[in-house]
Amino acid sequence: MGSAILVVFWILGYDGITFSDDVFYILTGEAFWKGETVLNAYHFSSRFGAYLFSGIFTHLFGLDDRIASIPSLLAYLATLFVIIKALPKQNQQFWAAIFFVSHVFLLHFLPKVYPDSLLVMWVVLVPFAATSRAKRPILAAFLLVLSLLIGFATKETTIYLFPFPVLLFLWDLKQGKPLKFHLWLGSFALVFGAIYLGYYWSAFGDPFYRINSVNAGHYISEYSYNDKAWPAMLNRLTISPLITFVERSYWLWLALAVPGVYVGLVKGERIAFEFALALVCLMLGFWFMSTSLELYNPIYLNPRHLIILIPILAVLIGYGCKYWLENDVAGVYWGIGVLQGAVIGLLVGDFKNGLFLLVFGLVMILLGGKFLWLKKTAICCMLLAAVVFSFSYQRQLKNYPHFIHQFESAIDTSQELLVVNNFVHFSREVLLPYNQSHQERLLAVEDTGTFGKRSPGTFGLFIYKYYKHAYPKETPDIEEFLQLTEKMGYEMIGKKEDKWVVFYSFSKKGISN
Repeated sequence: MGSAILVVFWILGYDGITFSDDVFYILTGEAFWKGETVLNAYHFSSRFGAYLFSGIFTHLFGLDDRIASIPSLLAYLATLFVIIKALPKQNQQFWAAIFFVSHVFLLHFLPKVYPDSLLVMWVVLVPFAATSRAKRPILAAFLLVLSLLIGFATKETTIYLFPFPVLLFLWDLKQGKPLKFHLWLGSFALVFGAIYLGYYWSAFGDPFYRINSVNAGHYISEYSYNDKAWPAMLNRLTISPLITFVERSYWLWLALAVPGVYVGLVKGERIAFEFALALVCLMLGFWFMSTSLELYNPIYLNPRHLIILIPILAVLIGYGCKYWLENDVAGVYWGIGVLQGAVIGLLVGDFKNGLFLLVFGLVMILLGGKFLWLKKTAICCMLLAAVVFSFSYQRQLKNYPHFIHQFESAIDTSQELLVVNNFVHFSREVLLPYNQSHQERLLAVEDTGTFGKRSPGTFGLFIYKYYKHAYPKETPDIEEFLQLTEKMGYEMIGKKEDKWVVFYSFSKKGISN
């Protein structure tokens, strides 16, 4: 059932590209398999795992963002398989699968090309491999090291799991367990690490080129903290993560994972322990680790970055279901934990998530005993309703198919020049694959200098209103461009507008049409 949900959402939940980093990964993957040199000082280019797999599909089947997202679907399906394989009992598997396939942000990036989507699989393989270290030490060590290596080559946040093998070794040493697994892990780490660093040494003369490029990629923005006053840093390290977990729908997963974490770290139960340890490493990394080696700047908690927590949390939720779901007394405590998130949501004005957590918490507290079946049904229905609501909202907000249709129509209408949103112009090679003449006809609305030099007799201005939600900083560019058209003597000769797009036709005064 979980696999079917993922496949159906990949098909029906598609809402287009994000006009951002995914464009880079799609085009870089295509360029790589064409034999072009793609590795350079830009640290995204070192994320091989983020674009090699999508590039294989676009190289074989054509440059299309839908085709490029197939590896994301395969990674999610593989992750679901690992989650089910990790848990011994059927009821644990059921609830782990339900909570994996129902997280709205995880699903949002399912039909997209982002390293985080692929990293979901590599991250869950780390604790999964560790659970088999006693029975199959060599295979477990190989899989763990390989997952960390490919994960790091996909995105740098994998580094949050680097302490995991060390902590695992200390635990096994304290428990007096055999260390064969750790000896093999150290051996594989040395071999793979030498190959990885040796590649950069050979190519750039610096074995730590990747690390240095990531460090050099740090920049000052609204999402950096080292450049802000100390209250901003204090807020980021204390209250801000809690609010983020509520607003971005992670609170419920974290609250319900607590029983699994407890039996793992306190009671030392296999499976729960490995996944709880991995969760602790990831949480500490996201909460405190710096994005720079030269100064302290904790990472901005983008909800996309956090989706790698979901498979780990899903396993822990499934493992601990007898506590938060089946034990009426314990269920009250976890219900109160969920209600705490509701309070945070309501206090910060996030009524949507606040009310959802409020109802969910009350269901956990009030339903139980002979009404356990009703509690289970209510939980499944609420999770499904959240997914449907989120999908409907995003589809209505973006209406990507309508945008594509109107965009292509505007290009056909504007034979000389079509001015578009900056993010649309940035994505032109993905929006208009293999159509260079149409790509060259586009101009970014911010490029007023080029427009002034070209000074076309007629042109079109196509604005995708999605910018108000995703790229509000483009508003001044649009206003400045409209002012420029007045100064240059253009007059509007036509306008077509609806809820999602607006298309203007302009002509210089005195030119007949």
